[in-house]
Amino acid sequence: MGHWALLPCWVSAALLLALAALPAALAANSSGRWWGIVNVASSTNLLTDSKSLQLVLEPSLQLLSRKQRRLIRQNPGILHSVSGGLQSAVRECKWQFRNRRWNCPTASGPHLFGKIVNRGCRETAFIFAITSAGVTHSVARSCSEGSIESCTCDYRRRGPGGPDWHWGGCSDNIDFGRLFGREFVDSGEKGRDLRFLMNLHNNEAGRTTVFSEMRQECKCHGMSGSCTVRTCWMRLPTLRAVGDVLRDRFDGASRVLYGNRGNNRASRAELLRLEPEDPAHKPPSPHDLVYFEKSPNFCTYSGRLGTAGTAGRACNSSSPALDGCELLCCGRGHRTRTQRVTERCNCTFHWCCHVSCRNCTHTRILHECL
Repeated sequence: MGHWALLPCWVSAALLLALAALPAALAANSSGRWWGIVNVASSTNLLTDSKSLQLVLEPSLQLLSRKQRRLIRQNPGILHSVSGGLQSAVRECKWQFRNRRWNCPTASGPHLFGKIVNRGCRETAFIFAITSAGVTHSVARSCSEGSIESCTCDYRRRGPGGPDWHWGGCSDNIDFGRLFGREFVDSGEKGRDLRFLMNLHNNEAGRTTVFSEMRQECKCHGMSGSCTVRTCWMRLPTLRAVGDVLRDRFDGASRVLYGNRGNNRASRAELLRLEPEDPAHKPPSPHDLVYFEKSPNFCTYSGRLGTAGTAGRACNSSSPALDGCELLCCGRGHRTRTQRVTERCNCTFHWCCHVSCRNCTHTRILHECL
């Protein structure tokens, strides 16, 4: 109390108002706050006790909700898997959109993807889907690798599977990955508005894509390499394969709005559903990405929208596609410059054991948007 007494009355009142408004502000911007733990996997600020429970010394962990922190404590080893999955999702997002006007820019700090996540556009839909998929994918793989104490391989598939093969081996635990992903990722969403429904739908679309892209792998057994009997298990797809599918669904995303049954007897849960904006279109499936707001054009810088623009971006002068200078530069034109590049070339391996290379210099032509 003594410290407060030293402050002028107007300062004390302003502080009280700010503290009172803080929970509401955090709730309004809670979507994706957990993305702030993206660098935990490489952090040195985590200690481990005798039960492998991470002690909260990493400041970014304070961005997690109470439920998310509880899930981390209940599943020793899972924190680094979640963070690693998020890092992989960021790399995949950047790869998939490397040649588009919006190229999945990121920033350090708690607002990883910037202001775009406050909108309800296609890009937001992809961000939520790929980050959700990244967590599910990483956790499911970590289970089969033995990195998480509370899960292991999926051993439920056992016995004969066909006339010449049977289930065995170590299947990736996709069910645990999906369940944990749903509990962890979805718990960061608050509210009951259209944005809330959109984010939850796209989170689930990411997890569903990981599940639907799983493939059966087999190993042959028999005399002299013959394949008389095969042992098979279920293997996760690569995250690149998941990203490819989600990018295609980004291009065909469904614009939605609140469903209205026109029935006063319908429960609140039944009323909270999405319907296509165009009545002639089919309702979105669990695999589809959904959005409700038109995307910015991403051509020019806007601090309000959080868009960086395409000025200075490299473009392909001979391409009519999205990476071409005409489309990527939004019709503003481009400049061409040359750059001398020195690279290692004509490498030779010498027994044993080193590699010798020559330095080759060549001229590279670069095209950049104005």
